[in-house]
Amino acid sequence: MNFFGLLYLLLAHFVCGRGALQLFGIKMKMLHLICLSMMIGVAVLSFVPCVLQLMHITITLFSVLAGIAVFTAVLSIPMLADLKWPKIKPATSPALYEWPFIIIIFFLVAVSVWRCFYYPPMSGDMLTGPELIAEYTVREHTMINSVFSVDLSMTNNYFKSPFITGSQIIYKLLVSPFGQLWLSVIFVSFSIWLYSLMRSFLHPLIAGFLMLFFVTIPDLYAYTYIILYDYSNTVFFFAGFYFLYNWRIDEGGIKGFAFSAFLFGIATYIRTETLVLIFMVTPLLAMYLYRIKLQLNKALLLTGLFLMTPVLFYVICINVFVHNFVPIPFDLGSQVNPNLGDMSVFFTRLYEMWSILICSSAGIKEYGYFIFFFLGILIIDIFWIRRFNTRAIIALYGIMVVYIGLAFLGYLLPPVDLVNTTKRGLFKALPLMLLYLSASGVVQRLSSGIYQWEHANLQEKNDIGNTSLHE
Repeated sequence: MNFFGLLYLLLAHFVCGRGALQLFGIKMKMLHLICLSMMIGVAVLSFVPCVLQLMHITITLFSVLAGIAVFTAVLSIPMLADLKWPKIKPATSPALYEWPFIIIIFFLVAVSVWRCFYYPPMSGDMLTGPELIAEYTVREHTMINSVFSVDLSMTNNYFKSPFITGSQIIYKLLVSPFGQLWLSVIFVSFSIWLYSLMRSFLHPLIAGFLMLFFVTIPDLYAYTYIILYDYSNTVFFFAGFYFLYNWRIDEGGIKGFAFSAFLFGIATYIRTETLVLIFMVTPLLAMYLYRIKLQLNKALLLTGLFLMTPVLFYVICINVFVHNFVPIPFDLGSQVNPNLGDMSVFFTRLYEMWSILICSSAGIKEYGYFIFFFLGILIIDIFWIRRFNTRAIIALYGIMVVYIGLAFLGYLLPPVDLVNTTKRGLFKALPLMLLYLSASGVVQRLSSGIYQWEHANLQEKNDIGNTSLHE
């Protein structure tokens, strides 16, 4: 393993991501800034081999290093032009009751990182597509290589987004022959960011419990070391919703809104069918714009920006990269359901997602009891609390978009099967469920109760101490 290559990439990830955040005028806590920068930096640098191929530059260690340096230099310009770092507040050590959660989560993260480093890619989808192309790119120094001289008619995995291909090429050349550690960068950064968010919304005891519950979702955890598109897609899809929520709360300017669209664009670049789900977010946006009585022309402009950003990423992925890098004709029309008038497929898929993927012994093996816990809290909120704040509403809308949208994709595109693509597609709903739990009325009341109990105990100890001093 080349540690200097890894350090070079980590620095490049941070600078590229930090530059993108500065470009959109995003300000946040230092810890959040570092985590978001690392995640965005991984996505940005995945473009490097693709750009080199488009420019007909031989893909070698030197050219990739130079390409990364150019990307980093360009994206450092907005950062250096207005280099205002968030104020670093003194770090508070975790309370005693947080350490069990932190230790277990750290152990799970360490195991995931080790598996990414030690084991080669094992997914069949990767070995017949992105990983295969990446491996032969490293050997032959071009993305259009001898892989395509083999009969690939039994698979369509080589038509997938070049996100993993580009990331694998970079990490194979600079870090280790198996690549993959870019996924650990995303996983570690996302976990820290998400845990910090939960602690800002809830008492640390509850935040730790919910975060551990989330990290131990069996199938989701497995894909933190099995390289496929679904975990990375989930991360950026969630981030898009989170910053859309932030924009709504702050009623911020165009930059914060554009950043949410940019994150949804990255999610679309990673998995192109995500575009359908993003279009389903439009009614939520329209309702908000109508509620604040925004002028029609401005509302149309914002809606157009929100939709055209992921469309642009889709075009770059399919019409530029896949079209130029895969010397085999790609006919999207052949993938579409020829009998769109039969809507029974859509409703059947909705039912099967619940009966086969969720409410079954197989579903428990895939998602554990996390979904049932979420549904239980939601039912309590509906019948007892009966109030939902903005964060809860956006999270619930996002979950609905994922569930209905995946069923619609199964109806629209038969290759989107139930037990593979749809099963992993449900990952996108899981962090949104965690976001809802952070806003749940009953969970918030429990959190407030613990804070009040701690404050009362502390006040009682202080009173006893003061009385002892007077005596």
